[in-house]
Amino acid sequence: MLSRLKLFIPFIIYPILTGLLGAQVKETHQIIEEWVKTKQLISEEEHTWKSEKSALIDLEDALVKEIAELEEKLLQFEEENIGAAKQRADLSNRKEKAQNASILYYESMQKIEKEVKFTENLLPTPLRDRLSTFYEKIDSQLGEPLPLRNRLDASVGLLQSIHLFHRSVHVERQEFSLDDGKSREFRVLYFGLGVAYFVNDSGTVAGWGKPLKSGWQWTRKDELAQEITAGVSMMENRALPRFLKLPLPVPANNK
Repeated sequence: MLSRLKLFIPFIIYPILTGLLGAQVKETHQIIEEWVKTKQLISEEEHTWKSEKSALIDLEDALVKEIAELEEKLLQFEEENIGAAKQRADLSNRKEKAQNASILYYESMQKIEKEVKFTENLLPTPLRDRLSTFYEKIDSQLGEPLPLRNRLDASVGLLQSIHLFHRSVHVERQEFSLDDGKSREFRVLYFGLGVAYFVNDSGTVAGWGKPLKSGWQWTRKDELAQEITAGVSMMENRALPRFLKLPLPVPANNK
């Protein structure tokens, strides 16, 4: 009985062990398969990460390069901006100086024009008539004022003409009235703008004149007719040069 039992136990245990081993092997295969899949997945993820890492590095390099270029351009822009600001400041400073110079020039021109206009009544009538266009150019009350440059040219032209007249002797034909109120035409011998001597063509009326603020003042002295006529003849090359005996009037106080 015991022998039969011993023989029977192995037959019972073997199938059990076989079943247990089969289940364990199957489970082991499953574990191995899962491990292989995990390994493959890890390998794929690692490969993907390496690719992405390389792309990120390239992107980082590109961004670093772009940032460097932008910083360089920004620095250049700042330098140009500083230069532009300096240029604007220089231009503004030059503009201010030009404006100040223009104001000073304008004020100086007004002063010069005022002094030049003051000379108008001091000029002999013939000279004043010849220079009338110059006076009109500097007279701001006559229509639209001319540019300062044109007015300066007119003032310079006036002063040059007056200077040339004042430094020499001239003979002018001129008409004016004396104390008797009778208008006559005279030959007038101007010694610059200091003094003048007049005589009519017949040599019967003569005298001398001097400039005042209100214009020339004429004084009749018929006894001077011969000498004045001689002076006119010398100026017109009709007589030989000689000294003239003419009185020198007291300088006018410009009343």
